Amino acid sequence: FGGFVATHTLPVEAASHPHAAFITIDDTIQPISADFLSRAIDSATDDGAQLLIVRLDTPGGLFSSTRDMVEDIVASDIPIVVYVAPSGARAASAGTFITAAAHVAAMAPTTNIGAASPVAGGGEDLPETLASKATQDAAAFIRSIAQGRGRNAKALEETVLSARSFSASEALEADIIDLIAKDIDDLMAKLDGRAVPIKD
Repeated sequence: FGGFVATHTLPVEAASHPHAAFITIDDTIQPISADFLSRAIDSATDDGAQLLIVRLDTPGGLFSSTRDMVEDIVASDIPIVVYVAPSGARAASAGTFITAAAHVAAMAPTTNIGAASPVAGGGEDLPETLASKATQDAAAFIRSIAQGRGRNAKALEETVLSARSFSASEALEADIIDLIAKDIDDLMAKLDGRAVPIKD
């Protein structure tokens, strides 16, 4: 699942050693992913990082772990930037929720987000009644995330109800993400000076 593989200097005059913490999550979302993110947020906060960048590339994963990760992002004392990258990466299924929950949601060109309809653990369809319950629960969850972050709730809901996916440019146009960045340096430049609300 990666680790603290890089730090980047930010032009923040008020901090003695301004920097951004950086991790990569590039596998299915499961309990180890949730634990990794939680520890990364704690470590970045304790280290005085100005923000934590999570480079994400995932086909999806467990809904319970996804909820844990969203809760940790929302409760973070520092901004969490989810960056779907590199080009060719995706934030599918569970990745859609995680990206939408970020204080800043970014994607690299030639990436995609969506197809967040619930499925069984092996990828097969759920039984009808269970599928309906799981879908409605997931739709309500992603609406609440979207409303909390000021994102397009209708478009994000379509990723659950209709398994819709968006390219990076489509996601930006639909107000699902905040920006497109070609690489980390471009991302850092576009983050510089941006203000985001933390908690309340």
